[in-house]
Amino acid sequence: MKQLIAGAAMVLLFLSCTNDSSETVEYQTIYRIPVVVHVVHNGESVGSGANISSAQIKSQIDVLNEDFRKMTGTNGFNQNSDGADTLIEFFLATEGPNGETLTEPGIDRIDGGRAEWPKGFLRNPIETTLKPFTIWDPEKYFNIWTVNFGGFASRDLLGYAQFPNMSGLSGLNVDNGSTDTDGIVIGYKYFGSSQKGNFPNLIAPFDLGRTTTHEVGHWLGLRHIWGDGDCQYDDYCLDTPLAAEPSYGCPTNKMTCEELEMVENYMDYTDDGCMNIFTNDQTERMHTVLETSPRRKELVVFGQEPIY
Repeated sequence: MKQLIAGAAMVLLFLSCTNDSSETVEYQTIYRIPVVVHVVHNGESVGSGANISSAQIKSQIDVLNEDFRKMTGTNGFNQNSDGADTLIEFFLATEGPNGETLTEPGIDRIDGGRAEWPKGFLRNPIETTLKPFTIWDPEKYFNIWTVNFGGFASRDLLGYAQFPNMSGLSGLNVDNGSTDTDGIVIGYKYFGSSQKGNFPNLIAPFDLGRTTTHEVGHWLGLRHIWGDGDCQYDDYCLDTPLAAEPSYGCPTNKMTCEELEMVENYMDYTDDGCMNIFTNDQTERMHTVLETSPRRKELVVFGQEPIY
């Protein structure tokens, strides 16, 4: 008999009998997350400028699954002993908020009426206007907005995320944001992978989809690999070496504290082509969020797959 209990990571046993012999197959819990991508444009035709194509969006979902599942034969695979298959997957939602079938699965195209979206410290129209008026129920959808970042405060911004609330995890506030702003925002020039199609607006070296992987990590409770401080600060994951600063490019043998830094971790600031690892402790944090944090625990769809 197979049984699945939502909200708990567990290993399941299934007993099958063939020709009077018994075989035990182990199953593992998969955390599946439905996604809606709000494509915010300024009246461009589909596939032009900020009104990115469905193929570009699909390429990003593929990257997320490759990275979070450490898929063999993809950029997300690694042979690091601390590298984990997080068992987290993403899929484009097939139904809209009113139960309607979406002609473009997981895509909500929005004419935002402006060419650029600044993210400033005093007034942020993304948070005050765009998100609250366009968000889909965050207990049913993981909301992602793609925009054209602009303005002085946003000139170097690739993306940002809202941390989960009430996770109980060290290093996170109890309240990290409201229901009507929950999700991540990504510059459209950094959303998707240039290896998976002809997407000329993508800008190297951030053209392989890892900005979104990084921001989803934050959305699931991960801190930056350097703990946002010097060697006295931590990201609360014991299997990620301490670092005193972010890394850029793809450095080798870098050490600012006492160990070689894990510059290939998705939660650093290295180039997309350098990143390929979530660790076991990072995975445990993300599972805790998906099982306990409001909106995350209601959102996740639990499945199972055999362990081979």
